Amino acid sequence: MTSQFDDIPILEKYYDIVRIIDPLSDVPLPPGNSHTDKHKWDCCHTGSSSIACNNCVALQAVRQQETFFKIEMRHEQFFMVTAIPVESAGRTLALELIKCVSEKAVASFPPIPEKNTDIYRSIAKLNDLAIKDALTNIYNRRYIDKQLPLEAAHSLQRNLPFSVIMADIDYFKQINDHYGHPVGDEILKHFAAQLQNNIRSKAGDWVARYGGEEFLIVLGNCPEYQAYKIAEKLRKVIEETFFTTSAGTLRITASFGVHTFSGQENDLKHLVDKVDIQLYQAKQTGRNCTAATNISCTGPHDTVSFKIIKN
Repeated sequence: MTSQFDDIPILEKYYDIVRIIDPLSDVPLPPGNSHTDKHKWDCCHTGSSSIACNNCVALQAVRQQETFFKIEMRHEQFFMVTAIPVESAGRTLALELIKCVSEKAVASFPPIPEKNTDIYRSIAKLNDLAIKDALTNIYNRRYIDKQLPLEAAHSLQRNLPFSVIMADIDYFKQINDHYGHPVGDEILKHFAAQLQNNIRSKAGDWVARYGGEEFLIVLGNCPEYQAYKIAEKLRKVIEETFFTTSAGTLRITASFGVHTFSGQENDLKHLVDKVDIQLYQAKQTGRNCTAATNISCTGPHDTVSFKIIKN
């Protein structure tokens, strides 16, 4: 055992729950059985809870090798959850320290605002600013960095596939050069809206702007062939859409790369690199096509590039 494990009896004097866990496993590692009925603490990564934890600080601690904490409210009590990365037998685990905040501290917290109040809407707006792209109003790079590792962890835990699509607008630089960046911004907004409107929103799929004219579409519980068909549907929607801009009505095309998480990708960069390779293949094949890791690239299609249809 490491010295961190040896210190657990001391930590248990100060915290309600102290445990060493592997966020990618269903089973807490000993020691760490200081749960009580009063302070039972489950997380879908480490227990029997059927509700996914979208802010698992233990997972973030392991992934980013940093200490994370959050405040949670359970059973009308506030808890502070701290997750610290620790090394054991060549792998990174998480030391979780969970403490019920004192009544005095809770009393000092402002009441949770009710919905449809100005303060509630202000908080919601601030939250959106943190995770939404200002131009397109879809998720941003910060959201990708936080959520994509969680999707991978959920996939491993439940043994369900998930796929990532990367989309890139063809010849976007030439659009900016010919018509100016304001028109380019209009195209980006319309493009993002088309992606958002044509995903499986009820299945929990989401779209984010990765950077520039590149976008990620994340598809939960979706094997490669199904993801490929979704990408092809999106490609055809873009090809057939007339985009209204201040320069006139334009037609554009886009290229798509598809990769299904295999469980071998060891970090966020590795996963994004895999789908980026497929996007590059689609570009090299002639643009306006879809490439997938284990499916032959469809194309090249006739690339519309950018074309003014009506001024």
